[in-house]
Amino acid sequence: MVGIKMLWHTTAMGADYDEMLGPLQRLFGAAVMHENVSEAVGVGRRGGMIWVGDNSIEIGAPVGERSPVRNFVERWGGGMHSIALQVDDAKATAERLARHHVAPQVWIDDGIFFSKPQDTAGLLLEWSDRHTDDDPRWGHALRPRPETPVAPALQYAFVTAVVARPAAVADRLAGLFDTEVLSAKENPAPDEIGAIVSLKDCLLLLFPLPTEGASKEIWGSGITRNRFHAHGLLVNNLAEAVSDLASHGVCPVAQIAGMAYLDPEAVPIPTFLVEALLVEDPRHALAQPHAQEKQEP
Repeated sequence: MVGIKMLWHTTAMGADYDEMLGPLQRLFGAAVMHENVSEAVGVGRRGGMIWVGDNSIEIGAPVGERSPVRNFVERWGGGMHSIALQVDDAKATAERLARHHVAPQVWIDDGIFFSKPQDTAGLLLEWSDRHTDDDPRWGHALRPRPETPVAPALQYAFVTAVVARPAAVADRLAGLFDTEVLSAKENPAPDEIGAIVSLKDCLLLLFPLPTEGASKEIWGSGITRNRFHAHGLLVNNLAEAVSDLASHGVCPVAQIAGMAYLDPEAVPIPTFLVEALLVEDPRHALAQPHAQEKQEP
């Protein structure tokens, strides 16, 4: 396979690991896959992988004064950090990306590397031919969840980024991923989805950088450069999920194209909720459903 196989995981960082994990478990039913501390060059974090819906999220907090996670949290306030893409062969992928003028920033080991964000429209991408042995997509049974979640996530619907010139960025990324640009607008309005790129088993939504008229509730005042921003979670019934979350102090602050955007001060990762996968989602066309998680008795 030339391009990506799927979204392996997203990565979100914050100042405190436990303060990220707790709400994701309580609100959306996140299950812990593993937790560890890594002081490896380019990593420097306490964190781990959690399972939400039908995909995984790496969450972490900084370890060590030279941790790149610390730089990210202190400079940008934490939040969505990067996405990890699964490929057949990391070394072959690095060689292919080099032909597209994309260079590795750091190799974690022989099977995992980050590419330089300046080569990929300012977005930090991880490329891996590995997987963890506790991943449900490879048949692992998740640990029982500690409590019934308020609004259980059924699927990981999408990840979002904010970029200048979304259509051009979509063309660039789809070429690197060997996937498709599923929709694109040359001049999207503020708060409008500018382009959508297939991640094979998920979507990447590209919004334009905030300008005059953009929602302060969604973007705040600190987004001035291209970056990953939020994720979207599929729930069974949007109205019920919003009501149940509101009773726990988590309220939506904006609506975009039928998606409810939760108060970013109340959740550890900026979050959209939807009750249906977007029409562009490649999972609609799959003959077989996404691998279902297994629960230990």
